[in-house]
Amino acid sequence: MSVKDKIAKVVENPAVPHLVLIVFSIVMISPIALIFFNSFKGAEETFAWPPTILPKSFTLDTYLKVINSPIPINLRNSTLLALATTAIVIAISVPSAYGISRYPFKGSKVLLVSYLASRIIPPLSLLIPFYLLLSHLRLLNTLTALVIVDSYIAFPLVIWMLKGFFDEFPQELIDAALVDGCSKLGALIRVVLPGSATGIAAAGIITFLWTWNEFIYAIIFTSSKDVFPMTVGIFYFVGDEVIEWNSLSAVAIFTSLPAIVFFIFFQKYIIEGLVKGAVKM
Repeated sequence: MSVKDKIAKVVENPAVPHLVLIVFSIVMISPIALIFFNSFKGAEETFAWPPTILPKSFTLDTYLKVINSPIPINLRNSTLLALATTAIVIAISVPSAYGISRYPFKGSKVLLVSYLASRIIPPLSLLIPFYLLLSHLRLLNTLTALVIVDSYIAFPLVIWMLKGFFDEFPQELIDAALVDGCSKLGALIRVVLPGSATGIAAAGIITFLWTWNEFIYAIIFTSSKDVFPMTVGIFYFVGDEVIEWNSLSAVAIFTSLPAIVFFIFFQKYIIEGLVKGAVKM
C-alpha cells in the first residue's frame, strides 16, 4: 500500500474528524479556561512566577471588587445599547427588506448594492466623519451616539439577511391573506412575520452580539465612566503602572457569560440566518 493510500485510509476513518474537532476545541477553549481560573486568584498569586494554572487558594474577592466598581453601570449601558440598537435595526429593516423583496421597483437592485457598498468601507475610516457629525449634534459622550453609529453599521447586513428570508417565503400565503381581506401591511404582520420569525431572530441576535462587542466607536465617542459600555469600562482595571489581571479576568467572565449563553441557545438561528441570507438578488 502506497503512502497516499495509507493517508487516505486514515482520513476516511470516522474517528479522525472527531479527534480533530476535540483538538481544535481544546485549543479554542483553553484561553477561556485560563481566564476563568485566573479570576479566582489573589493579587499575589496573579503575579507569581512561575505562573500557576489552577489557583492555589480560591477567592471571590476579585468578583466582589468588580461588583463594587463602575462595571455594573457599564454592564447596564451595554445592555441598553445592544437592546436599543437591535430594536431599531429590526424595526427599520423588516419593512425595508420586505418591500425590496416583494415589491421591487426601478433602482431596487442598485439600492441593495449601495447597502453592501456601505459595508465595504472600513468602519475605522468613518471615525472622523461620525465624530464631526455627532459633535455638531452635541451627542458625543451619550448612548444615543453609539446607538446611531451601531445601527448604521448593522443595518446593511440585516437588510441582506432578511431579504433572503422574504425571498423564500411562499407568495401563495401572502395572496391568500390578501384575498381574505388583509391589507398588504396586515399580510406582513399576520402572515409573513410569524413565518419568518427564524430569520428575524437570527438578524436580531447577530445585531445584539455585534453591538455588545463593539469597541472602537465606543472608546472614541464616550469619555465618562457613567456612559462607558463594557468594552471600554473594562479598562478601569488597567493602570499606568499595574494591570490587575485577576480583576480583568473576572470582568471578562462576568460580561462574556451572558453573550456566550445567548449564543449557545440561539446558534441554530444565527447559522440558519447567515445561510439563508446569502442569496442572489
